[in-house]
Amino acid sequence: MRPASFFSSEACIRCPVLRPDPAQTPRLEEIHANLLDRLQEAKEQGWLGEVAAIEASLAAAEQKLAAMRDLAARHTTVHLGIPDFRTSAGRLTESHDGG
Repeated sequence: MRPASFFSSEACIRCPVLRPDPAQTPRLEEIHANLLDRLQEAKEQGWLGEVAAIEASLAAAEQKLAAMRDLAARHTTVHLGIPDFRTSAGRLTESHDGG
C-alpha cells in the first residue's frame, strides 16, 4: 500500500487551482518520475483503472512542469534604477527664483 502522503501530493498535482512555484520544480520532477514508474507497473499488472488515473496525473504534472518552466523564464529581475529628483527639483527652484 502506498503512503497517504503520496496520494495527497498526486491529488494536488491534478488540482486546477494549484499555482505552480518554480522553486518546487525538482520535487515535481521527482513525482513525475515516480508516476512513470507506477504507470509501467500498472500496465504490467493489468490494472486498467490505475493506468487511467496515473495517466491523468502524469498529464497534469507535465502541464504544471511546463507552467513552472514558463514562469521561471519570465520572472527576471529588471533594474528600473533610482529616480534622480535633483534635476526636476533644480528646475523648480530656478523657475521660482527667476519669477
